[in-house]
Amino acid sequence: MATTTLQLYWDLASFDPSARQTAANALIKTLANFQKTHEESLENKDEIADSEEKLDLLCASDVSYAVRRLLRGLSSSRQGARQGFSLALTELLAMVDLISTKLVLDLLFQYTERTKSMSGDETRDMLFGRLFGLMSIVAAGMISRSSTTTEDIVRIVESLHEMAQSKSYLAEVCHHVVINLLPYLKGTEHESVVVEKIKELFMNGPITNVDQLNVVIGIQQKLDNVDLSAQLANFKSMTILDPVNLTILSNILREIPADTQEALADWKPQLHSVWDPILAVYFQESQPKNIASFQEFWNVAVDNTMFDKNSSHGRKFWGFQLVEKVLRRLSPDQMPLIFTANFMRTFINNLSFEDRFLNKAAKHTAQVIQNVAEENKQVGFALVTQLLGKNGHQNFDRITRTKTVENLLTTMDTEGIKSYLEYLAQTFVKSEEANESANREWAINQMALLLTNTKIPKEEGWVTELIRFLIVFTFFEVKTNDKNKSSYLTDLHKPTPALSEATIKLCQDRFQAVLVALSKLAPTQTSALKTRKLNGTTNNGELWAYEVMQIYQTLEKNKKLTSRVTLTAETREATEKALKIVQKLRNEIAKMDKAVAYDSVERGFEILFLNIILHTLIDETDGFSILNELMDCYEKTFSAPKTQKKNTKKAKKAAVEAEKGEGQPEPIDVIVDILISFLTNESPVLKNLAEQVFEIFSHKLTNQSLEMLLSILASGEDKQDDELFGEDEDEEEEDDDDVEMIDMDDVEEIDEEEDEGEVDEELRQKIEEAMKAQGVNAVEDESDEELLDDDAMAAFDEKLAEIFKQKKILKSEKTTTQQNIVHFKNNVMGLVVIYARKNPTNPLVLTLIVPLLNIIRSTPAKSVTNQFVEKVVAFLKNRLSKATKYPKEQADYVFDIMQAVHDFAKHSTSKELSEMCVSLSLYLRKCILGGSDFELSNETPVETSKAVEKLLAIYNESTKLYLTKKNTAFHPNMIQQLIQRYSFSSWDLLGTLVTYLDRNECANVYRLSMASKWATILLQRTVGKVSYKKKERLFRLFVFFDINTTFFYQQSEIYNQKYLQLVPKIAKAVKATIELYSQEDKKGLDSKSMKNYHRFVAFLIRLHKKVAPEAENVS
Repeated sequence: MATTTLQLYWDLASFDPSARQTAANALIKTLANFQKTHEESLENKDEIADSEEKLDLLCASDVSYAVRRLLRGLSSSRQGARQGFSLALTELLAMVDLISTKLVLDLLFQYTERTKSMSGDETRDMLFGRLFGLMSIVAAGMISRSSTTTEDIVRIVESLHEMAQSKSYLAEVCHHVVINLLPYLKGTEHESVVVEKIKELFMNGPITNVDQLNVVIGIQQKLDNVDLSAQLANFKSMTILDPVNLTILSNILREIPADTQEALADWKPQLHSVWDPILAVYFQESQPKNIASFQEFWNVAVDNTMFDKNSSHGRKFWGFQLVEKVLRRLSPDQMPLIFTANFMRTFINNLSFEDRFLNKAAKHTAQVIQNVAEENKQVGFALVTQLLGKNGHQNFDRITRTKTVENLLTTMDTEGIKSYLEYLAQTFVKSEEANESANREWAINQMALLLTNTKIPKEEGWVTELIRFLIVFTFFEVKTNDKNKSSYLTDLHKPTPALSEATIKLCQDRFQAVLVALSKLAPTQTSALKTRKLNGTTNNGELWAYEVMQIYQTLEKNKKLTSRVTLTAETREATEKALKIVQKLRNEIAKMDKAVAYDSVERGFEILFLNIILHTLIDETDGFSILNELMDCYEKTFSAPKTQKKNTKKAKKAAVEAEKGEGQPEPIDVIVDILISFLTNESPVLKNLAEQVFEIFSHKLTNQSLEMLLSILASGEDKQDDELFGEDEDEEEEDDDDVEMIDMDDVEEIDEEEDEGEVDEELRQKIEEAMKAQGVNAVEDESDEELLDDDAMAAFDEKLAEIFKQKKILKSEKTTTQQNIVHFKNNVMGLVVIYARKNPTNPLVLTLIVPLLNIIRSTPAKSVTNQFVEKVVAFLKNRLSKATKYPKEQADYVFDIMQAVHDFAKHSTSKELSEMCVSLSLYLRKCILGGSDFELSNETPVETSKAVEKLLAIYNESTKLYLTKKNTAFHPNMIQQLIQRYSFSSWDLLGTLVTYLDRNECANVYRLSMASKWATILLQRTVGKVSYKKKERLFRLFVFFDINTTFFYQQSEIYNQKYLQLVPKIAKAVKATIELYSQEDKKGLDSKSMKNYHRFVAFLIRLHKKVAPEAENVS
C-alpha cells in the first residue's frame, strides 16, 4: 500500500467542506491509477469480487484497503469523518464496478454491527455509519448493476426500515434513501418484488404521515403503473394534488396525528423534505393535469394551516420557511398569492417587537425578501406593493421598526421605480373618501422619499416626472382632465375627492424637501469627475432649480390648470424682474469656462434668485422682502465696476463722499447677513441655501463678514431670539483687540452666582396676589389669619395651579429657546467651517482662532451650548490645524494669535484642549515659517530671522513658565512637538533650557528631567550631524519616491560651533546639580533621578568628544 494516500484519509475528516472535497478528489484519482495498472495484469477481467478473498485478488492493494477503511470509518464521530468518508466511498464504488453489492453490504453490516453491550452513543454511531453506507451504495448506482440481486436490494430496504423503526430521528432520512433507490428499479426484474416489499414495510395500509406521503409521491413520480389504491384509500382521488384532496393533504403536512393535540405533537425546526417534490410540481415547465392551482394549494396547505390565528409557533415558523423557499421562484404576477392576509398579519406582528417569539424568523424572512429584490430587479415593485398594499400596511417600515420597504426601493431599477411612482400617483389622485388624508399623506411622503433617500438610484426621466406631479398639486388646481388618461403620474387628473388645505400644505412642505434633495443631487450619469461642484445639476450641467422653474412656467400657461398662487402686482413685478436678472446671469455664465462657472459669483446669484422666486410662491411676504434685498446686492455687485470704468472721476468723487458720510456695508456683507437669516427661517430650502450659496461666495468675504459670524457665535445663552437672530443697530461695543482674553476667574464667579438659587420675585408676587384675592395676608402673623372656607380654598388652589402651570410653560419656552440658540450657533459654525475649507490660504482664516478660543473659554463647563463648544474644539483641532494648505503670513497679528494660543494653553482644563493648543501652535508655526525646518545662518533672510526671534520669544516665556511652576495647566507637548519637528530653527530655545539644567532653577525634579530631555532632543538632531541643504538631483529623486528628505544632509559646522559656545554654561549648570546631590540638599536628586541625569551627562561628554575631540575634557 502506498503511503502517499494515508494523509488523505485524515483530510477526509476535516470540518472544512472544501478540504474534504479536495482530499476525496486526490484519493480517487490516485486509486484509479492503481486500479487501472492492476487490472491490466488480470487474466479474467469479467470476474466479480463477491468475497473478501476476491476483493484482494481483483483489486489493487490500495483499493481493497480503501474499501475497508472507508466502510469502517463511516461509524466514526470524529469531526467530519462521516461526510468525507461517505463522499470518497461513493466515488470509489462508482469507479470500481467489479465490486459486488453483496460484498459491500457484508462488510458494512460487519463493521456497523450493534451489540447489547454498546452505550447509547456507540449505538448511534453504528446506526449513522450503516445509514451513510447504504446511502453511498445507492448513490454510486450499484443497484442497477447486473451483479446486484433482488435479495441484495430487499436487504437494503429491510435494513432501512429497521433503522427507521428503531430511531424516530432517522425515519425521514431512511424514507428519503428509499425514494432515491426507486429510479434504479424502473424497468428491471427487481421492480415488482422490491416495490411490494417497500409497500409492505413502509406503507402497510393508508398513509397517515409525511414520510409515507413522501414515498408515495416518489413512487408516482419515478415509477409507472404501481397500484397505490390501498395506500391512498383515504384520498378522494389518486392524484394527490387534486383539489378534492387538499384538505386531507394539509392535515398530513401539518405533521399532527389525528388523535394528538397540536401543542403535544412532535416538532422539529426543519421543514420536511416532502415539500420539495410537491412545490417542484408547480414550478416545472409543464404541469400535470387535474391538479389544484398553486393559489388553491397555498391557501389550504400553507396559509390556512401554517399562518392561522390558532396555529402554534412551530407551524408559523415552518410557514416562514415555506415563504422563503418559494419567493425566489415566483414571478411578479404570482407575488400576491403568498402575501396573504394571514401571512402579513403574522409577519408584521412578529417583526414589530423584538420580544415576539418568532421575531428572528420574521427578520430573516424580511432579509430574504430584500435579497430576492436585489437578485431580480423585476420583482422589486411587486414586493413593495404587497408590503404596502391591501394585506400589508402603508407605513410598514414605521410599524415594524425596520427599513424593509426603504431598502427594497434601493434595489429597484428605473422601470420598477416608475411603476411605483405610478402606483403612488394613483393612490394620491383617486383616494377613498374615508382615508383620503392619510392615503395622500403617505403617497406624497413616499414620493419625496424617492428623492431624499440617497441610496435610491436616480434617473432624470422619473425625477422630472415626479417634480412636475408635485408642482401640479402644490401650486395648481386641475380644471379638466387630459383626454389621454393613461398615466396618473404624467397626465392631468382631477383628484377625487378634492384636495384639502392640509394636503396642499403637505404638498408645499414635501416640495421644499424635494428642492433641498435636488440641490444635493449629483448628475445621474456616471462621470470620471467626482466633485461636489456638480451637485444640484442635471447631466447637461443645468441647475435643477432652473429646471423646476421652467416646469412651473410651462404649467402656468396650461389652460387646464388654475393657479392657487395669487401674488400681488408688486410681488409679480419683482419676480419678473428677478427672472430677467436670472436670464442675464445665465448669458454671462454661458461665456465662462465650465470649471470656473461652477464657483462663480454669477452662479451663486442665479441659485439665490431661482430658489427665492420659488420660495415666494409659498411665502409671498418673506420672499418679496428677500428678493428686494438680493436685487440691491446684485446691482451693487455688478454695476459698480462698470461705472468706474466709464467715468473714473465720478467714481473717485463718489468714494470721497462715501468716506465723509456713513459707511455703507459691502454687498457681500449684506449677502452674508441674508444667508444668516436663512438659518433661522422655517423653510428647509432657505436653510439649505445658506450653506450652498455661502460656499460659492466665501472667497469674497471680508473681515467685517467674518466678524458678523463670530459675533453671533460669541453671544451669550441668555440672549433673546430677537437679539441673537435679528440686527441690533445700537450695539457698538465691539472690542477691536482680537487677542484679549476673558479672565477665567470672572467666569468662575459668574457660575457660582448662577448656582446660588435666588428667590423668584415674580412668582412670589403672583402668589401673594392670589392670597390677597382670597382675603389672606401673607405678611400678617398666623394669629390674625382668617381661616378660609372650602369654596375659597378650592378657588385658591385653582389659582395656585394656574400660576405654577404658567411658570412651567415659561421654563419650557426658555429651554426651547436655548436649544434653538444652540442649533442656530451650530449652523453658523458650519458656515465658518465652510469658509476655512474653501479658503485655506486666505490670511483671514487666522483671525478666526482667537475669537473661537474666547468662546471656548467663556462657556461654562455645564452649559446648554456645551455641544456647540465641542464642535468649535473639533474644528480647531482636527480641521483647521491639520489643513494641508495654509496662509503664509509674518505680520505682527499672527504672533499675537500665537501668544493667545499659549495663554489659552496655560489655563486649559482638559487633555483635549491641550491637544488642540498643540495642534494650533504647530499650524501657526507653519503659517509663519513654512512647513519645513531650516538652518539659521548668516544667509537666512532678515525677515525670516526676525520672525524666528519673535516666535521663539513666545516659546521661551512658555518654557520658563512650565519649568518654574509646579502646578500649571500648560502641557509640555507644546514645547516638545516644536523641538522634535523643527530642531534647527528652534535652536535658540536651548539657551533657555541650559539655565534649567540646574536643579536650583527648576520647580521640581520632574521639570529638570523635562529640561534634560528637550536639550537632548535638540542636541541629538542638530549637533554633530549634518545640515539641511540638499543636493538638487538626489532631492528630486527622494521626492519622487516619497522619501523623507529631512534625513538627507550635507556636512556643516554651524551648529557645532553654536554648541561649543554653550558648553561652559551647560557645564556650570550640570556641576551645580551634581553638587546638590553630593551635599544631600533637599532640592537634590534621589538615586533614580540622579542615575537618569548621569545618562544625560554621559551623552554630553560623548557629544563634546565627537564635536571637539582635541578640546579640553568637559568633565
